[in-house]
Amino acid sequence: MLKLLSPLEIQSNKWRAELAENGIQGGWNYYLDHAFLYEEIASYVAQHNSEYLTILDVGCGNSMLHTFLEDKLHLGIIGVDRVVGHCPFDVRDKRMDLCIDFNDNKLFNENVDIVFWNSAIEHNEIDVIKKSINASHRALKSGGLFLATFAISPETHWFPPAQQTNLSIADAESTFNDVFEGPVDFYELVKEYKSSSMDLFDRHRKRFGTDEFSYIVGASRQIKS
Repeated sequence: MLKLLSPLEIQSNKWRAELAENGIQGGWNYYLDHAFLYEEIASYVAQHNSEYLTILDVGCGNSMLHTFLEDKLHLGIIGVDRVVGHCPFDVRDKRMDLCIDFNDNKLFNENVDIVFWNSAIEHNEIDVIKKSINASHRALKSGGLFLATFAISPETHWFPPAQQTNLSIADAESTFNDVFEGPVDFYELVKEYKSSSMDLFDRHRKRFGTDEFSYIVGASRQIKS
């Protein structure tokens, strides 16, 4: 399943409310990413014995969501990040358990219950995004859950201000080998960003210095067969 995250739906859901109550913020669009991931992970955990779940937060950085989920859901989550960027060992954050190239790792092979990417998978060229999706599915057990939030634009392009690939609807479907459900109108969703009660418009302007949206947030949820 692929979907565009709706600010008007998320602004009033219980997952976002709980995150807000706990001061979980992050990047300008993370109100949406966090609410989607929290709902999906909590729902999956509720159906399984959380004591035995293996969960990977890939591209974890210093995510506020990571520690919130551990505390709220009583989980141990393995934070994975690459050495280049946010994960040199001399300045490791407590959320970063492994500094490895996830796509070439030998540790995770059909032994993981959940792999999630919190607005991280897009910080690669499109061919590497595909490798990251494949590596995630390779890591998962049968019945395991893959989650990712990522950037969607009218046309695929590299977006230097955020160092990320913004995918078109068609390229997202090709890259994730999946299809979108629900409305997929970029410009209608931008209107929601500008009118929502979560200050997304102001947060976007502060981040990029413009009122024009280069991307909005898409999400992937897949169960490994």
